[in-house]
Amino acid sequence: MASALERLLEQLDDGILGHLKKLSHNRYTLAVEGLSSPVSVLQVKGDERLNQPWHYTLEFTSPDKA
Repeated sequence: MASALERLLEQLDDGILGHLKKLSHNRYTLAVEGLSSPVSVLQVKGDERLNQPWHYTLEFTSPDKA
């Protein structure tokens, strides 16, 4: 009985719970090519002026600090 329960919990962790761990709690996500860890955007600051280039600063975090 215990091994069947363990297998069920492993399947649950690999499936639904595994995907929930990758979700972000904010509206913004950032994908970085070559980085498999999720990235969460903490803050976006934008500067937009007429006839000037737009400038955005992104503050983000990731569990992969390397």
